[in-house]
Amino acid sequence: MDRKLSLTQLDALKEAGTIGAGRAATALADLISKKVQITVPQVNLIPIENISTLLTARDRTFFVIDMEITGDISGRIFLLFSPQDAKLLANNLLGKPQEEIDLKDEMLQSSIKECANILCGSYISALADMTNLNMLISSPSLALDMVGAILDFIFIQIAQYSEEALIIKTDLKVSDVNLEGLFLFFPSTDSLKRIFESLGLH
Repeated sequence: MDRKLSLTQLDALKEAGTIGAGRAATALADLISKKVQITVPQVNLIPIENISTLLTARDRTFFVIDMEITGDISGRIFLLFSPQDAKLLANNLLGKPQEEIDLKDEMLQSSIKECANILCGSYISALADMTNLNMLISSPSLALDMVGAILDFIFIQIAQYSEEALIIKTDLKVSDVNLEGLFLFFPSTDSLKRIFESLGLH
């Protein structure tokens, strides 16, 4: 059974997500010169052993962007994009037809990292402003692998930080095209407590 956040805690995390999403949409729209919409996020706290239920078809391929959080809190952020969505973003950033884009192209991967910087940085910035905590994110690393291998990698990486995962699910739309992605935020157990304490939500 998933542990439930209180409604007040959930609202606080959603508010940070909504502010971050608004900032990300504006920054991404400026970068690609296209209309960008990001929905109000869905927020849930789940045991890390349940991560495998988040994505189906373990043999599907996804891009995974990994960023470490340091400062007053510790943890990791993972952002997952399907290859088709990666090509769509790269198409808007590079102005290159999707059918001509190679998934292993350095320019494509660089553009995906830039999008990750914007999306993850916007959320962390919003959360830092709300909590008055110092939060920094590392430069993103990127890999292309099957879902099963990605989820196994995430499980291993975050086991040292937390027994639970904060799942922030948003729908990203670029020029009326919906993108399939997943934003995973793994603050350590102590860091999550610190975030709620700073918000007066024990």
